[in-house]
Amino acid sequence: MYARFGGTENKVDRPLALLRRAARYGKDLARPALLAMLATLLATVSRVAEPLVIRRGVDDGVIAGDLATLTIAAVVYLALLGLQYVFGRWSLQSVGSVAERYLRGLRVRVFAHLMSLDIPYFSRSKAGVLVSRMTSDIDALTQFASEGAFSVVSSVLTVLGVGAAMFFVDSTLALVVMALLPLLALATVVFRRFADRAYQQVREQIGQVLATLQEAIAGVRVVQAYTQEEGQATRFGRVNRSYYEANIAAARAISTYFPAIDFIRTLGIALVLLVGGLRVADGQMSFGSLVAFLLYLNWFFEPLVQLSNVYNLLQAALAALSKLFGLLDEQPEVSEAEKAVPLPESGAGELTFEEVTFGYDPAAPVLHQVDLTVRAGTRLAVVGETGAGKSTLAKLAIRFYDPLAGRVRLDGSDLRSVTFESLRRRIAFVPQEGFIFRGSLRENIAFARPDIDDERIWEVCETLGIDEWVRQLPERLDTELRERGSRLSSGERQLVALARALAASPALVVLDEATSNLDPGTEEQVERAFQALLEDRTSMVIAHRLQTAQRADQVVVVDEGRIVEHGTPEELVAQGGAYARLANVWALSEERSGARW
Repeated sequence: MYARFGGTENKVDRPLALLRRAARYGKDLARPALLAMLATLLATVSRVAEPLVIRRGVDDGVIAGDLATLTIAAVVYLALLGLQYVFGRWSLQSVGSVAERYLRGLRVRVFAHLMSLDIPYFSRSKAGVLVSRMTSDIDALTQFASEGAFSVVSSVLTVLGVGAAMFFVDSTLALVVMALLPLLALATVVFRRFADRAYQQVREQIGQVLATLQEAIAGVRVVQAYTQEEGQATRFGRVNRSYYEANIAAARAISTYFPAIDFIRTLGIALVLLVGGLRVADGQMSFGSLVAFLLYLNWFFEPLVQLSNVYNLLQAALAALSKLFGLLDEQPEVSEAEKAVPLPESGAGELTFEEVTFGYDPAAPVLHQVDLTVRAGTRLAVVGETGAGKSTLAKLAIRFYDPLAGRVRLDGSDLRSVTFESLRRRIAFVPQEGFIFRGSLRENIAFARPDIDDERIWEVCETLGIDEWVRQLPERLDTELRERGSRLSSGERQLVALARALAASPALVVLDEATSNLDPGTEEQVERAFQALLEDRTSMVIAHRLQTAQRADQVVVVDEGRIVEHGTPEELVAQGGAYARLANVWALSEERSGARW
């Protein structure tokens, strides 16, 4: 059985190996699982004993005309029904509780692992597919836990118990029934061959449906701006068609298997009536035994049919487990060293690139032997054409990636040798568009340092000059910002992002210029906050505007992955090289922009 995950084809564990691995994740649930099994076993024993009581009532009560025996049999039968109800309810609750507790732990495990994966992994993975791991795949397990887990446990125990009881009642008839098992096994093998492939495709295609849906919703403004609604609907239709075909294939397998099971059961009843009737007529078997055996025969096939009914749930759950385990098996390319040490707290934030070469594809480097030092307390602007490698330098500086060759150091320490926690506490990253999490303004500002108090948060707001704006909000720091900060403007979201960075008290700030997409009025406010954040701090700024580059202490020009110029803004303008040409282009662009405003 194979499954596609993350764009590659991976062999999935065999079902039994998959279940063994799943069991290892639930070791802490061993005791409640055993209690649930005991409850199910007692419920099964109570049920299996009922036909034996009926046999006694028929043979020694009805046929013999013994009213006392018949009455005792009826009372015992009612007692068994009561026990079956009590143990059955206990079993159902216990199995459901164990299953839900297991899923709760699995959700936490998968989410924690997902958050531990590195940026390269997320760059090559579709967001919709990852979301489907935590939604549709977990939902498949939840559905099996709520609807199928009890049936599986109960049905397996019932088949074993009823099989033993049939041999106890009459071994000849039991052998007749067992002779039908090869037919049942053949039907099951054929069904599994087609159903396994079909359900694996169902799990795969639903991920593609979610990925396409998420992409279309995220880009709906662009879709409507270019009137591509019909094209997107056609694209979604193709993906949805594949999902539909996968479900039809699964339904086709089920529609063949279930009637086959019913036919085998009917054939078994006919054979038991024929052989058992002859044995009763010959006096080799009591009539009560035949009645009991017919009850057992129906109960023998009934759980098999139940197992067939939940097979689609089981297959969906197994396929979901294989996907989730595939995610859990993913290992980050950028990982913490085994003997990583914390960065010294006394460091001033000096950043050094030493002969750094890097490529997202190792065969196609985008940076070539970069040597660069950002002195402590200075501001470095990185400029260059689109695709020159500016953002890649920033990603290496915060260790979203590791260089293929060379080293990146912070205060003399190789980033690969320090702990992630100390590194993230010393470096703040502000993207071009500030990301806002659902929650209060307080929670967003304190995101990097959840332990800071309100006094420190208000100090941050005053330093950035946004304290008056915060006081004007409906609930000040308790104001809910909603998902992705939907109630804030672009400039306000950027102000919150800058406040978050300042609250972290970093030694080094890495920014993808925070004012490039703002209107002039908002830009001025954000620019003031921007300057307050960078005051007396080491900073690397990906500059998209002349004004930003001019305010830097040093400027480097990146061209095709190499640093071609390095100096102060004034020195580079005087040289009349790449920076001077770029500065002229920026100046003309900003003049035209100002004229329009």
